[in-house]
Formats: sequence, structure tokens, C-alpha cells
Amino acid sequence: LIDSKIFLGLGGVIIVLAAVASSLGFWAYLGVHATLIIIEVVPFLVLAVGVDNLCILVQALQRDEIMRNESRMDQLARVVGEVAPSMLLTGISESAAFFLGALSTMPAVRTFSLYAGMAVFLDFVLQITMFVALMALDLRRQEANRLDLCCCIQLKKSSAGDMQTSKGCIYMFMERVYAPFLMRTPVRVFVLILFTFLACGSITRIPQLSVGLDQTLALPKDSYLLKYFDDLNKNLRVGSPVYFVIKDGYNYSNEANIDLLCKTAGCSSISLGAQICCRRTIQLHSNSPSCFFLD
Repeated sequence: LIDSKIFLGLGGVIIVLAAVASSLGFWAYLGVHATLIIIEVVPFLVLAVGVDNLCILVQALQRDEIMRNESRMDQLARVVGEVAPSMLLTGISESAAFFLGALSTMPAVRTFSLYAGMAVFLDFVLQITMFVALMALDLRRQEANRLDLCCCIQLKKSSAGDMQTSKGCIYMFMERVYAPFLMRTPVRVFVLILFTFLACGSITRIPQLSVGLDQTLALPKDSYLLKYFDDLNKNLRVGSPVYFVIKDGYNYSNEANIDLLCKTAGCSSISLGAQICCRRTIQLHSNSPSCFFLD
């Protein structure tokens, strides 16, 4: 219980929540409105993207051997100096990838990219500041032989033992079993052929992907809007309305110009309303007759 990292794990989750909350507050202050998808997706996205840096940092400290006449705080500073540059490159590249999505003309994609990019960047900033401070507190707890999550309980030196670097079961499995098996020539050829077929099969299925997002997927299961959309699909199966808009500058005071727009009796046979009513293509795709504001 002394060498466990439950405290650091909870701290990493709190850092993710703080980064997401900071991103929401930052863009809300600038007037960028958030959507329900952002609040539901961004926390899990930042957790999945940023948790790998925390694992790398903690494992690098655990596997590092302390030098002669070096304190634990100096060891932590040295390990952070070795790992932080790669964390910086990872954080910048991930944030840049999301911010590039903000160049999209779709408002939903643009808003999501802004919130996600800022959350990932703030998560990196908190990792190299707040999480490193938590690691320093955890090292002091370990040196004092205090239990994880129960820092008030201190064990004796004889029962606790010294802090030693040890390889975990997963590390030993990867080193002794998985890596030698994967490096065999038949296995490498099989893996290459397998992934080639998977890539080709995935490419052939791309044209069959449906474009669009069902609105019900972004709603909670207990939302009242689900029943509304179900009733809308069953009883009112209509598409989006189509508008024919006339540009500014048209003279509506002239009766001849009005005859070129209306569709009632007495209007011109080449009027806009008459042309729309006579178009068979529009009638096939329209569920209701056209309506003109002049009529």
C-alpha cells in the first residue's frame, strides 16, 4: 500500500476535470457558445489523450535509479527534465491538430475544435505543474513509509522496506514473451499481410459510410426530446423547408414585377410561382404545395 499510486491516479483525473472546466470558462468569457456534445465528449477525450503522459512520467520515475548523493526531489527534477520535452511536443501537436479543426466552416466542428484544443493544452500545463507537485508529495509520503490515501498511518522501517526500483509484470511479459515472439520473421510477415488486408478492406468500405449525424445520438436516454424526435419521424416525415429568396432591390410597387412572382390566376405564365408549380422535379421532392408571400 505504500508503493501504490491511487493518490496520483485521482490527481490525474482531477487535473483533466480542471483543464476541461478552464477551457469552458475561457471560451465562454470570449463569447464562444458551448454545445451539449462538448460537455459530454471533451472530458473523456482529454482523459484518453492526456493520461498517457501521466503514465510515462510516473513509470520513468519508478524505473529510474537514484544517483549517489542525490535526494528524491533532485531525482524527480532530473526525471521531469528528461520526460518533459517529449510531453511538450506531444501536447503541442495534439493541440495544434484540434485548433486546425477550427478552420472548418461548420460551426459545430469549429466550436468543438476550439474547446478540445484549449482543454488539451491546459491539461499539459497542469501536468507539468500541478501533477509534478503531487508527485513530490507522493515521494515524501513514500520516504516516510506512510500508506497511500491514509497518510496518517505510518509503518515501521522493518515492515515497510526501502524504496527500490522493480519491473512490473506487464513490463516483464513484454520484454521476455511478447517482443521476442513479435520479432520472429514469420510473425512479422503475417502481421504485415494482415494489416495490409485490413487497410484495403477499410478503404473499400469508405464510400458506404452515411453522411450526417442523427440528432438523437447527442441526447441523454432520459431526455424528453427523444420522444419528440420519434413522433416527428413517425407522424411528420418531412424534410427541411426550401426557400426561393429574391435579392434586394426588386421593385414590388410595379404590378408587372409582381406578376412575375405570383402564381394565382391573372399572373404571368413565366412567373416564378408558375415555374415552380410546373417543375415536376420539385413536385416529386416536395411534400406540400409551394406558398408565396404575395399570395
